[in-house]
Amino acid sequence: MSQYFLEIHSLQNLTTEFELIKNLKGKPLQVLEYSEKSFTFEAVPRMCGLGTILNFEGKYHMRGQSIEFLATGRVTRSEPLDHGNTSKYTVELHRFDKGLWEVFLKANLQAQQSTDLLFRSMRELE
Repeated sequence: MSQYFLEIHSLQNLTTEFELIKNLKGKPLQVLEYSEKSFTFEAVPRMCGLGTILNFEGKYHMRGQSIEFLATGRVTRSEPLDHGNTSKYTVELHRFDKGLWEVFLKANLQAQQSTDLLFRSMRELE
């Protein structure tokens, strides 16, 4: 696992204040993809619909540190995976710490570039 990742410990429908997935503290959701103002994760199918406003609580993990992640966002995409056993959700972030998000994105990008450089170097040695 990368030393830079984001996990979700609480996922709530902001309108209904209903907890969408129970017991995330024991087994948090791993955020899979990141962009400037959105992220993607996998969860149970039909957990929520497009346009649902979600409240997130989680942790950034950067170089062994855990930093609290709090945000709200709107589901902009949902697609079934694995024959409908899971779904992939994309969330556009609305309220979040933009400065911390940028630090996290840059750290991820630098880690990926370092990994890419390492693999290129290994291929050149073959």
